[in-house]
Amino acid sequence: MISSRADRSERRSCAARLSAALLLVSVFAGGEAHAQGAPKPLLPALGAPNPLLAPAEPATPTETPTGQPAATADGVSGTEDLKQGITVDSLEAVSVETVGTIGAEDAALPASMWNGTPRSAIRRMLTLTGETPANATLRELLLRILLSPAAVPEADDPADKGTIVKARIDALERIGAWDDYTRLIDLAPAADTPTAVSVLPPALRARLKTDAGFLTGDTETSCLIAGEAMLALPEDRYWQKAGTFCQALADEWESVEFNLRLMLELGEEDTRFVELMRAVSGTASQLPQMPEAAQLRPLDIAMMRVAGVAPAMPDADGVPPALIPVLIGFESISFEDRLRLAERGERLGLVDRSQLVSLYELVEVDASQMDNALTVAAADPSANGRALLYRATAAQTLPLARAQAIQQALKLARRDRLYAQTARLYAPLIQDIPTTSPHSWFAADAAAAYIAAGMTDAADPWLALAEREARLGPEHAEAWRDAVIMARLAVGENVPLDDGFLKDWWQGTRNGAPEDAPARATLLFGLLEATGAETPGTVWRGLVDRARPEDRKSPPAALALAQQAAASAGRLGEGALLTVLSLSGAELSEFAPAHLTASVRALWDLGLEQDANRLALDIYLASAPASAAKSAGE
Repeated sequence: MISSRADRSERRSCAARLSAALLLVSVFAGGEAHAQGAPKPLLPALGAPNPLLAPAEPATPTETPTGQPAATADGVSGTEDLKQGITVDSLEAVSVETVGTIGAEDAALPASMWNGTPRSAIRRMLTLTGETPANATLRELLLRILLSPAAVPEADDPADKGTIVKARIDALERIGAWDDYTRLIDLAPAADTPTAVSVLPPALRARLKTDAGFLTGDTETSCLIAGEAMLALPEDRYWQKAGTFCQALADEWESVEFNLRLMLELGEEDTRFVELMRAVSGTASQLPQMPEAAQLRPLDIAMMRVAGVAPAMPDADGVPPALIPVLIGFESISFEDRLRLAERGERLGLVDRSQLVSLYELVEVDASQMDNALTVAAADPSANGRALLYRATAAQTLPLARAQAIQQALKLARRDRLYAQTARLYAPLIQDIPTTSPHSWFAADAAAAYIAAGMTDAADPWLALAEREARLGPEHAEAWRDAVIMARLAVGENVPLDDGFLKDWWQGTRNGAPEDAPARATLLFGLLEATGAETPGTVWRGLVDRARPEDRKSPPAALALAQQAAASAGRLGEGALLTVLSLSGAELSEFAPAHLTASVRALWDLGLEQDANRLALDIYLASAPASAAKSAGE
């Protein structure tokens, strides 16, 4: 439909008035907002915001059209099909202390996992959660600890009621588990009983959910809440700004102009908000310069996403991990930085494989690069080089050509210490390669990639083929033995090892990398013993004079001793959480081997055998020296 001259005139008039209002606010905004305070950094202090006003009494519900569900205080339809919460005893009223979002089908930990652990200790440990777990396996375990429904000791002080679930919510925020964070907020009741102290008062719950929506791009939910809140709390600067931004998204420019002038009259001095509103409205002559992501508020991030404004990013590796899922979708950020963020996020369990592959597929490549992808990737160990190689490999339709490309990609990954991530990326591409004799030279590589990717069943036929191939020479035998070791660490006793096999492994490792062999053997035999295997009785005696001191990271002594005590006593939740805390803030390869093996043993002793096996495999892969980057069949 063609707009009339009057319509066009009216829009130009609104735009002019809006521009004038923004100019007035910016002229009088001499510094950061004194009403709201300087923009609160999102990280590393990700605590709940302090409400500017005391929570208001619930507003009188607005009239709802017949047949339409009424909105709740959270701004979410009361009949919306949210994921059902889980409690320890579903026959009782929902308890803020036991509520969880996962069940047995999600590998939830037992409801008794906190038995024997004092309430104060649980709360203190949850407060310590914030540093990024070393890899995806540990992050997944941490999420199960935070999301499993479990009983905790009852609070003696009424003011302490619900503080455990609040600490769990805060921990999810600090590690950037935004979807889980929102679900737990939805399920945590405002109070345990009608007379108890509120855990998440409606005003606070609304603020937390609104900020989460702004961060993750769910502006529909955020604006639904903000639209109601700005009417209920007209003097709260946060809600007025959030509501004004949402009005801009809805093209309600007259309301935007009115609210901006109102903020001016109230003494608003938030320069950043004004600059971003200019960018959102299209009235800015140039896009504003923003600080690094860690210094931005959730509302800032939402406005920047709409306006196409990027945060300052001097180093993509310095971005707080919790913000990686938020920023990889920012098209205003350079594509190279988005790729680096996505790769880092996938290694830490913050980004799915599919998200990383989707970004890889956006890399612009020409025909000559595709034809020489291996050469280019070998010379360019960057995210772009890895994306090019992945695309070239996925484009191969002949099984032989694809197998050759995957083998070389895995070789380069060992060189760059990115083997586990590369295996997860390429394992699905192996499924189209027949497990037949013409591809037997690729068998050990295929088996190892499947095992590293957690697809152990798919590895079995390739392992059998690799065993036959091992008779052809030392390199083939070494590649097969390494794959068998990986399988043993991954699934445990289902892959038996005898003394003769381990002696052959030791001999091959010593011949291939003599300088690294003692440390590698020490770590492997320690991991095998930690996961219930028996090793030759003389192994440690034979390695004593070969050991070299290593400068590696270890947790504080008190934390390590508490971890050991909890595991010995069978205090599952406590021991598991201390294990994650002790392996956070650095990569697995940076931790001392003694602590790595002790952590695997702790999980094993706690009855978390699958977690122990997976962590043992991760440690083994992370410790592989670059000199081990050999492939059978070369």
